Amino acid sequence: MEYPKVKEVAAKGDCAKRIVDSFIESCIRLDASIIEPLIAEDQYFDEIDKYRFLISLKQQFDWAVQRGAKEIKMTKGKCEMCVIGHSTYEFHAHRHVPEFAYIINTKQDKIQDIFLCNLSSGWKTFSK
Repeated sequence: MEYPKVKEVAAKGDCAKRIVDSFIESCIRLDASIIEPLIAEDQYFDEIDKYRFLISLKQQFDWAVQRGAKEIKMTKGKCEMCVIGHSTYEFHAHRHVPEFAYIINTKQDKIQDIFLCNLSSGWKTFSK
């Protein structure tokens, strides 16, 4: 599957690593402004432009805060629905299930996409 909307120059090598690290930090701190300066103006994640992506990220953070999230910890999981078996980043607060989870799709040190995972293994594990 190709992801032509991602500006590859802004998303490979050390820059890609900084984006991934900053994205994870944004999720842990529930602060979308951490990742904002690293996303190019014409970069798309989750099939939406930079600013819509940041808005959707902030909505996930706000929803977690409304449910009482204060401290977030990251664990790794696996996608159980759209991209079965793909590794996910699950972000947990005080509940046993993730507040939200994302797939960071990389290939050869290039970020292909970052998108919300709707059924990471953390939700499935808890329901058993």
